[in-house]
Amino acid sequence: MPVRRLKPSRVLGVERFSDFGEFRANEVLGLGTSTPLRPREFSLSRAILPLRDGLFVLQRSFARKFEAEIGTDKGVGLVVPLTFHSIANGREVDSSTISIMRGKAAVEAIEHHPNTYLMLRFNSDMHHRGWADFDTSLAYVRAQDDPMTRLRAAILEMFSLASACNDPRQFEPLNRPIQETLLAGLDATLLPSGALAARRGSFDRHRRLIAHLDEVVALFGSKPLYSDDLSAALGVSVRTLQTATHAVHGVSLHHYLRLKRLWSTRIQLMTGSAGLSVKAAALGNGFWHLGDFSRSYKMTFGEAPSETLARGRRL
Repeated sequence: MPVRRLKPSRVLGVERFSDFGEFRANEVLGLGTSTPLRPREFSLSRAILPLRDGLFVLQRSFARKFEAEIGTDKGVGLVVPLTFHSIANGREVDSSTISIMRGKAAVEAIEHHPNTYLMLRFNSDMHHRGWADFDTSLAYVRAQDDPMTRLRAAILEMFSLASACNDPRQFEPLNRPIQETLLAGLDATLLPSGALAARRGSFDRHRRLIAHLDEVVALFGSKPLYSDDLSAALGVSVRTLQTATHAVHGVSLHHYLRLKRLWSTRIQLMTGSAGLSVKAAALGNGFWHLGDFSRSYKMTFGEAPSETLARGRRL
């Protein structure tokens, strides 16, 4: 869904400017000075979504010269492009390039055409995830097409959902699952090539860690599984867990946890409890994108979740 089609809700703020004289910059990654290259064609749309651990701003800008000291005083900031082209500090930055920043960095850029991108600021420093391993700097990461496509789809879906939700109480339980999906997309996109390769002789240690992970997951019961919670419970970084699941099972941590959550949902549906719905079971296990959940469920188990529930009620 294009930014201009998003509607404001009690969850999502939307700003639109058609006159440069009324334009206000957003402070999510610091303020800057914008000079429109074609003032008569000026237009900007912006959607603002606060989540549990950060602020997320989806913006379609205008052709401009841009000067700023961008970044964040704490945590980490990113710019994820949807359609983008800029010459920043003499470097070409296009739709395949994600910008990551810690602290502040001076930027002078020329954007010859309107760009659409997500600006996000996490309160956490994200050092434990393995894709922002520097102290103070502005870094550019060129992403592969497939993970970038999935990341963009998740971004658009979460803003679309927020736009359609007028009850903050209904959105609150989705807040963290949405953020976990975004983190999974960023992990897949930003981890350097070979970052999850295990060291020689480390398989037994990783196998023990995964066995411990399975024990902790069992203790969580039907609670949603989040990578940060599990890494804290195990006393290791998310990146270490990622390396271990990749070494032992050949899949990403997020894929492994997703399978665990699918199985948990299936067990609930198989009980056929009175009053239980597919939506309630999915949401209770941390699935917020119900269409994606249904597709994944059917691909994993060979039947729709509604079929499992119906069979459970007949038994």
